[in-house]
Amino acid sequence: MPVAPPFAGLPEGLARLLLVGGTGAGLVPARDAAMAAGEGQAGLADALALAVWEDAPLWPEAARVLAARQAARPFLAPEAARVAAAVAGAPAAAPEPYFDRLAARRDIPKMLAYLLDRHRKQPDDAGVLHRLAVFAPMAATAGDAREAEDVLAGLGGPYAAIGRLVAGELALLSGRLPRAEDLLRQSLAAMPTPAARARLAEVLVRQGGRGAALREYAAVRQARPFDVLALSRLHDLASGLAGRVAALPGSLAVLLYSYRNAALLDRTLAALAATDWGQAPIAGGPRLFVLDNGSPDGTASVLAGWKDRLGARLEMVSLPVNVGAPAARNWLAALPGVRERDFAAYLDDDAVAPADWIGRLGAAVAAYPDAGVWGCRVVGIDAPHHVQSGDAHLLPTPRQDGEYARAFDLARPWLAGPNWGQFAVCRPCASVTGCCHLFRTDVLTAVGGFDIRFSPSQYDDLDHDLRLLASGRTPVFQGHLAVVHAKVTGAAGNPGGAAYGSGFANQFKLHNKYDDAAIASAARTAFAALAADAAAKVRAVREWGRGEQGEGGGGR
Repeated sequence: MPVAPPFAGLPEGLARLLLVGGTGAGLVPARDAAMAAGEGQAGLADALALAVWEDAPLWPEAARVLAARQAARPFLAPEAARVAAAVAGAPAAAPEPYFDRLAARRDIPKMLAYLLDRHRKQPDDAGVLHRLAVFAPMAATAGDAREAEDVLAGLGGPYAAIGRLVAGELALLSGRLPRAEDLLRQSLAAMPTPAARARLAEVLVRQGGRGAALREYAAVRQARPFDVLALSRLHDLASGLAGRVAALPGSLAVLLYSYRNAALLDRTLAALAATDWGQAPIAGGPRLFVLDNGSPDGTASVLAGWKDRLGARLEMVSLPVNVGAPAARNWLAALPGVRERDFAAYLDDDAVAPADWIGRLGAAVAAYPDAGVWGCRVVGIDAPHHVQSGDAHLLPTPRQDGEYARAFDLARPWLAGPNWGQFAVCRPCASVTGCCHLFRTDVLTAVGGFDIRFSPSQYDDLDHDLRLLASGRTPVFQGHLAVVHAKVTGAAGNPGGAAYGSGFANQFKLHNKYDDAAIASAARTAFAALAADAAAKVRAVREWGRGEQGEGGGGR
């Protein structure tokens, strides 16, 4: 298949990885694919190796890859070469069983305390500093990461500029914007990098300096023409999509199903009660449809209380047994009050949506009216600086080892590191999370119900998105809508956990439901939409840049 702009002429696999994008470790697959492509892509491989290191400048492994390429064909600015060589020279990390046990428990405060103690004993150990940079953003509160931030800000010698960059990132995440701006400007003065410019742009956005932020992102775009996340972020800020809300072009039914989750369901309904319903035309009858999936706890009492408060705006269905998530979704979609609406939105019973969530999805519908489903960015309550679920992209893996092998991988660029703001973008993808997603009801009906073979839960939403792609409709990720996932993820999904067996079985079913040709076709549909979107954004950003030059570069 020929590769569409903006990566025409590249090998298809490499072009797809670039369209997915990423930062730091998230760019490693694209870097490695460019390196594997040989001399014809040597310049791109150099640029990607530099970008991976600039985004994770204390990571010895990234620095070693960059230093090796620099040794073969020098291309770095002198200061960058000096700093990368210093990080690359760090000794390999020794096994640390105690730290690994803390990491398995996600005990972030103790992990940071351990790393800070290690740093005091070995202040030049880049491996320890890198771990501080990786784990400090996982702190749930600003205070947990403040000491790590101060340590990184105080680094001297070859680590001074990159220490201030990482400290600036931590200050940005914790909301100390003046300090973040100061640290990032210090880093830029010592060693200008697109990474520091991108973080500074996000600081400026939060401080109301949109014009200055656009100029910083334009500089990032110029330095990294392969960076589709920076392209999308620049586009959405320049076009106003980043902050836009819009009414849905039709009536809406909001659907929830719940099993044994009374307290969190109560919280979810409280958030929904505060929704700005002005963004969804009123068609009469209920707005919320909630199915109690045979819950043995206090769910019935919670729903009775909300029925007293909401009256006719809430319709309840109570089942005597738990029929599982796919069947519950189908039951709700079949209700007469739902089928007569133009749109249906599913939310998990532990999803806490902001008041403008309908308007945010409405903006995505206006921007991508032909999408099959519109999803959101989900943030875990226990990890506020990371994306728990966002846009997923389909990478076929043709089966070589028999019929039971995996048929595909999912590229998820947000898994590799914290969200400084780079994932607040709106774009097509292969799948969005079922935690909060919106359908046109006629499309939902046409594609068919959620497959009950994926009961009790897991992968029924991904399967449904694959069927949407087979019908020629592409999911769209609305990264400007952040929904909080209130349930803390525990060990139930790990090997030996209560949910591991069913999750593994459902994944097995999914990979063997479709043959390689069907997966390849779905991936072509998704990547064609993503490539067309990137090409359109390149054109729009180019026009915006011309307008800026004509206006003297003042920003809009």
